[in-house]
Amino acid sequence: MSDLLEVKGIGKALETKLAHEGIRSVKDLVETLPAKYEKKRIFSWDEVALQKDVTLSGTVAADATVFFIRRRLSKLTFSIKVEHVAFSVVIFNREFMKNTLLKGAEVVITGKFLHNFHNFVASEIVTKSRFQEGIVPIYNIEGLSSRQFHRLVLSALPGYIGQIEENLPDGLLQRHNLIGRKALFRVVHRPKDDNDVQLASKRIKYEEFLLFALRLAALKRFSDRIVKEPKHYDIERVRAFIGSLPFELTKDQKQATNEIFRDFLGKKPMNRLLQGDVGSGKTICAMIAALAVCSAGEQTAYMAPTEILAYQHYLTFSRMLASENVKIAFLSSGIIGSAREAIYADLASGRIQIIIGTHALIQEELVFHKLGFVVIDEQHRFGVTQRKIIREKGITPDVLFMSATPIPRTLAITMFADMDISSIKTIPSGRKSILSRVIGYEDMDKVYSRTASELEQGHQAYFIVPLIDENANSSLLSVKEFYQEISGNLDKKHHVGLLHGRLKAAEKAAQLEAFYANRTQVLVSTTVVEVGLDVPNATIITIMNATRFGLSQLHQLRGRVGRDRDQAYCFFVTDDTLEGFDKLEILEKTTDGFEISEADLRMRGPGEVFGEEQTGLPRFAMANIILDQDILVAAIGDSANVLASAEPVCRKLVAEVNRKIDAYNLD
Repeated sequence: MSDLLEVKGIGKALETKLAHEGIRSVKDLVETLPAKYEKKRIFSWDEVALQKDVTLSGTVAADATVFFIRRRLSKLTFSIKVEHVAFSVVIFNREFMKNTLLKGAEVVITGKFLHNFHNFVASEIVTKSRFQEGIVPIYNIEGLSSRQFHRLVLSALPGYIGQIEENLPDGLLQRHNLIGRKALFRVVHRPKDDNDVQLASKRIKYEEFLLFALRLAALKRFSDRIVKEPKHYDIERVRAFIGSLPFELTKDQKQATNEIFRDFLGKKPMNRLLQGDVGSGKTICAMIAALAVCSAGEQTAYMAPTEILAYQHYLTFSRMLASENVKIAFLSSGIIGSAREAIYADLASGRIQIIIGTHALIQEELVFHKLGFVVIDEQHRFGVTQRKIIREKGITPDVLFMSATPIPRTLAITMFADMDISSIKTIPSGRKSILSRVIGYEDMDKVYSRTASELEQGHQAYFIVPLIDENANSSLLSVKEFYQEISGNLDKKHHVGLLHGRLKAAEKAAQLEAFYANRTQVLVSTTVVEVGLDVPNATIITIMNATRFGLSQLHQLRGRVGRDRDQAYCFFVTDDTLEGFDKLEILEKTTDGFEISEADLRMRGPGEVFGEEQTGLPRFAMANIILDQDILVAAIGDSANVLASAEPVCRKLVAEVNRKIDAYNLD
C-alpha cells in the first residue's frame, strides 16, 4: 500500500489521481518541484509602465459586461479606479465573474497596459480579500490546483525530511556554494524571501545539469567504442546527379554534403545532426547521400515522423531519382497483406535500395540485406529507444538526424555532445520573406479578405486549427467546427478540404492529392502538415489559437508557404491579446529560424521545444540551457571528475545515469 494515504488530505481517489501523474509515494510527492515561483505584491501607480506586468488594487467603477465573440470565447469588460486613475479592464473567458465585479467591489488585477493607459488586459482578477502577498510556488499537476498540491506537500514534508539523503559530494556543494539536499526541500516548497528562491533554484539547476552532463558523457563513450567499414561510393555518379539538378546547391548545402561524405569514408559510424531552417534544402542533401550509398552497394532507410511526410518524401525521391535506376519503396502501417510481404522480401534480397516510411521501419520482422545508412527526419519526434532499434537494422550503419528546429551552434554542441553538427542557414535564392501578422479573433474579416484575394489569383491557402473535435471545456477551435465556419466565409467556388490525424490513410492521401493538384484550394488541417508538406502554390496560412503552440512549431507551420517566388502571408490568430502579443511578437519581426528557436528556448526550455527524449535530453524542472549557461558550463566541467571519482556518492550518481541509458545498452 502506498504511504501517500498517511498524508493528511489524501484519500483513495486523490491517490489514484496522483499516480496518473507519476506520484506514487511520499518521496515522489515531496520531490515534485515547483515549475516556477510567483512573487505577488501590489504595485503603486508610480510603478506602472506600458508593456510591464503589474498587479494593482482598485475599486470597480461600473458593473462588468460580457461580450461573446464566438462560442466558448467571451470577453469580460469593466471600468476600475486605481488610486486617482480610471481605466477599462478586459479579460477573456471569465464570464462567471460578472456577478462578482459589481460597482464598488474591491479587486486586485494582474496584467498590463499594452498600447495606452486607458485599456488594461488582465491575466488574473481576484477579490481583494482573497489576494495574498508573498512568494508562491507554482506546480504543474494535471487535475489539481497549484494551491491544493502545495498544501499536500507541506503536510507530507515534516515526516519525510529525516529520510532525505545527500546525493552530491561535499566538494561540489562547497565549491559552488550549494545548499544541502535536506535544506533544499525545506526552502524550495516554502521560501521566505528572494534569497531562499535563489538558493533553491541554483541547487536544483546544478543537479539537473550535472545528471545531464553525466548522461552525455556516457553516450559519447558508447559511440566512441563502435567502428565500421568505410563506404566505397561512386563519386562520379554522384557528381553527375548533382549536375543534373534544376538548381545549384547553396554554399551551406555543399558544405553539409561534403561533411556527410567525409563521414562515409571514416571508420567511425556517422552520428551527425543536419539542422536547417524551414525550406533550406535538407532533403536534397539526404537524397544525394542516399544515392552515394546505393552506388556503394548498401541500402538506405529514411524514417519520417508522419505518414504524410514520409509519403511526400517517397514521391520526391521517386521523381528526382527516376533516371538513376534506383529501386525505392514506401512502407507505412497502412500497407498490409501481400503488398507488405513483397516489400519485406525485396528488402531482404537487396532489390529495394531505398526504403522510406514511418515507425513501420522498426518492426522486428523487417530484415535488410545490407543497411548502411539511416536518415531520421525531424529527429526530436523519435524516442531514444526507437532510434536504437532502427540503428540495429544494419551493421553499424551511418546515421543522419535531421531537424528543422535549428539551434544556436554553441548550444547544439552542448546538447548533442555525442554528435557532429552540420547547419544550413542559407535559403534558396529568389524567395521573398513571408509577411506575418498577429491579430485577435475579432479581426478575422481581414484574414478572410486577404485569403479571398489570394484565391482569386489562383493561389491556395491553409488554415491550421489545434483540435480535431470540439471540447466543451476548452475555448480552442476544432477542425470540424472551423470547417463549417470557413465554408460560410469564402466563395463557394473555392473547394475546402479537411485533414487531421484520425482520417484513414486512404482518406489522408486523397485530401493531400486534391490539394497538391489544386482541386482543393483551401485546406483546413491540424498540425499534421507542420513539417515537410511542400505545395509551392500555397501562399497564405492562418494559424488559429496560435498561443496554443510554441514559437518553433509556429515557425514550422509558417514554412508551409513562401516556398516559391510569390509573396506569402501568415496570420497568427489569438483569443488572448495579452498572451498573444507577449509571445508571438517575434514572429512578426523575423523569419530567422535560429533566432526564433533561441527565443522559444528562453521561454520554454529545450524539453518542451525538442521533446524530452531527444538524444537523451531531459525535460528539466527548473534549468534552462539558454538562461542558465553558466551553471551548465560548471556542471559539464565537474562531470569528468564525478565519473573518475571513487567516492560512494559519485559512484551512485554514475550508476543512476547508466540505468537511465538502458536504451543504448550501457552497463
